[in-house]
Amino acid sequence: MRHQTLSRYLISEILPPFLFGLLVFTFVLLVARMVKLIELIVTRGVSPVQTAKLFSLILPTFLELTVPMAFLLAILLGLGRLSSDQELLAMKASGISPRQILGPIGAVAAIIAILTLLLTMLARPAANLAIKKELYNIAKTRVSTALKEKVFNDDFPNILIYVEEIIPPGNTAQGVLIVDKRDRTRESIILGKVALIATDEETNTLGLKLFDGSIYERERNRPGFSQTRFNIYDFKLDLDELISPVKTKEAGPKEMPLHYLLRVIREKRDQGAMAIPERMEFHQRISFAFVPLVFCLLGVSLTLLPRSARANRSWGFMLCLFWLLTYYGFLSLGKALGDKGVLHPVPALWLPNIVVGGISVHFFWKACRESPLRFQSGIDSLMALARQYVTKRKQLKEN
Repeated sequence: MRHQTLSRYLISEILPPFLFGLLVFTFVLLVARMVKLIELIVTRGVSPVQTAKLFSLILPTFLELTVPMAFLLAILLGLGRLSSDQELLAMKASGISPRQILGPIGAVAAIIAILTLLLTMLARPAANLAIKKELYNIAKTRVSTALKEKVFNDDFPNILIYVEEIIPPGNTAQGVLIVDKRDRTRESIILGKVALIATDEETNTLGLKLFDGSIYERERNRPGFSQTRFNIYDFKLDLDELISPVKTKEAGPKEMPLHYLLRVIREKRDQGAMAIPERMEFHQRISFAFVPLVFCLLGVSLTLLPRSARANRSWGFMLCLFWLLTYYGFLSLGKALGDKGVLHPVPALWLPNIVVGGISVHFFWKACRESPLRFQSGIDSLMALARQYVTKRKQLKEN
């Protein structure tokens, strides 16, 4: 009964900050994507339903990152609150060991690890593949979304299109330049002040009706251009030429289901190829599932270590940010070395788990022995100086 009460109490302390951290981290990472999705609605005429579908398909990619991040923050804030109120000290005095505190939180970490594994193995690859298919459908039904302002659009083979401005909802363009190289013997440059963009479902073509412009043509074997003025000019493009690369492009490692990814790795090995991208993706999916377990041991150890200074929320946020930067810094280093073939995919992707996990084991061993870290006094001094600096700044502003 005592053990169950302790477990429920500890879990209740970390659950609210976990949900808060999950919401904040996911929102921060999604801000840039949300701006692009809103732009699709406002300037490109994509329906809110399609935009919402894209938004939901993007979520698994971010959740596999934000779930472990939120869990670490939850432990540091939840147990940090218990530490600041001396409740952890009272638990230790009543005979509760660090292992007993780690137990229920470790059980939650195991559940989160399984959820993360499902995200990396199943949800994220399926969502990435669905995003590719949805973009194909958008390109097919609303081709004007493929044309970007002030950018040379080269989506169509042998055709370059530049648009100065696209007027909402996306079927009118101003300042259009088209370079047509489909004819091997002749090159055409078409300039138009205004263009109406329309699609023909029956012929599956994209039409640009240009107004008030000029056509410059040059024979490839002859110098000079010939110029032709026009009031209205119809320019047709085969829509299949735009969407067929998206439709026929093979799924990359990030979109491959697990069984297909393993099959590609075996086939490439049989052919004598290294299959580095596929093996990197495979080990990344597995290693990410162990991040909650690593962060669980790290967070519990940090809050149980003896400190002269009391833990608070700012301490928890700063500590969480520091270790997140440390972990994902090692992850970026490992991926860079693995992609270049300097490191084998196994040590490359497991490097942050090994380093941060080893540090966490050392911290927990220190916590079990009630032994403070050698550099803890220096950290407490820096935190005290930081608090004094903030206090003085507030006093100066008030005066």
